[in-house]
Amino acid sequence: MAAAIALAMACVLASGARAQPTTETCVESVQRVSGLCSGVLSSTSPFDLLNCCEGAKDADERGCFCDSGVALALGTSYDATLEVLESGCSLNIATYGSVACHARDDSNAVESNDDGVSDKEHGAPQPVSYWTFQDAPNSNVATDKMNNVSGLYSAEVGLGFDGPGSETSSAYFSGRDSYVLIPYTPLLNTANFTVSTTLKPEGAGERPKGTAESVVENFAETSETTIVIGGYGLERHWLGGGGGGEARPLWAFVVGTPIGPLTVYSETEAREGKWAQVTGAYDAAARRAAIYVNGTLEGVESLGQQIMLGNPENDLLIGNGKRLLPSGATTAPYVGYISQAGFWDQALDEPQAKAVFEAVFPSAGGGGGGFPLWATILISCVAVLVVLAALSVLGIFLWRRRERSQAAAPSARRGPTANEQPTLAPEMGNTTPLRGPVMFEEEREHLTPRGAQTPSATVHPRFRKIGSKISVTWN
Repeated sequence: MAAAIALAMACVLASGARAQPTTETCVESVQRVSGLCSGVLSSTSPFDLLNCCEGAKDADERGCFCDSGVALALGTSYDATLEVLESGCSLNIATYGSVACHARDDSNAVESNDDGVSDKEHGAPQPVSYWTFQDAPNSNVATDKMNNVSGLYSAEVGLGFDGPGSETSSAYFSGRDSYVLIPYTPLLNTANFTVSTTLKPEGAGERPKGTAESVVENFAETSETTIVIGGYGLERHWLGGGGGGEARPLWAFVVGTPIGPLTVYSETEAREGKWAQVTGAYDAAARRAAIYVNGTLEGVESLGQQIMLGNPENDLLIGNGKRLLPSGATTAPYVGYISQAGFWDQALDEPQAKAVFEAVFPSAGGGGGGFPLWATILISCVAVLVVLAALSVLGIFLWRRRERSQAAAPSARRGPTANEQPTLAPEMGNTTPLRGPVMFEEEREHLTPRGAQTPSATVHPRFRKIGSKISVTWN
């Protein structure tokens, strides 16, 4: 151990004596040693990283850092540093030796990624950090798509499960030592902030009153002997249930104050088996905490004369639990799926929270999370059947009505009655009695010459013979 530390310190001093390398050289070094940064050591102690070569059997499977030209230098209790001796570059290894290797100039070493949630057209701002949990199933690193604030999965977190959409996936938290640890950084501890997560609880649908699950927790104290004195978190609380009734699960946004935690509750129940996006926002100037569910504001609480206390040192944990409650109990670990988690360094308002929700749930169109595809198809089919049935009933009704109308009307072929018998009209020049239904055919033959047939001398004055034809003149 001592020899390894001495070697590492010697490497650090040697590298420090060289001239500072250019950014281009550092980026090349990052690419060259990327193979060494392809995994995470099984140990959770940075001291063990210095002895990686002593356990080469395990270390080689994940890329031993004690390769020629590369040495490890001990950093803080949460990180270590790769010293590339050839170039003098320092490559940060995130908490407990994670694989998020990058040069000190992050802007040149970190690839630009689409976070999948910012949407300038619809008012969704860009987050500071955004974890999608779309890492490979055997990965140990929870990748941050924005600022390389990557975390580590515990061994009990499952990856590669379905998410709320066709292009998303999720991580499963079993509640048994299943969590994501994200190292402390000031980036996640700003005065104004918003924290959001998209999740689907599973199991533990009914708990006793006063029970709580931790989803996202960034508190200064999470021990079983100290009530939280600073920080924030998103949780699932069971309230009510008096008189033997079932306690209702609600979403909760918790912020630390000098007199204890302040909690803002949702109106929507946090039932299992249903995807939801829960967002907590804190406005330092207004001293106001708000909770949104699926982009809709559901609760607001003012801190009054109090202020929110921040978290000066502790890591952010997802799904861990064990926060001490004022009742003396502790929060339970979260059980279920989480698809995304994000942090903004501003307090989002309702239109912005709605835009973030719609960016994650494109089919929502402004509310409710939308229907799943099978439900949409079923509803469409039922609607078509209802319309067809209505048209069929209407068609039968109209057909029967027409039949009744025809049955009640007089026949067009029957002869005239005595009252309907036409009479002579001498004043019109008509001296020939009109004769019922055969009138048209007889008069036509009478007015149209055929062969030797000649028109009657008593032709109506409107008709005048021209040659062998009949001309009709209308007065």
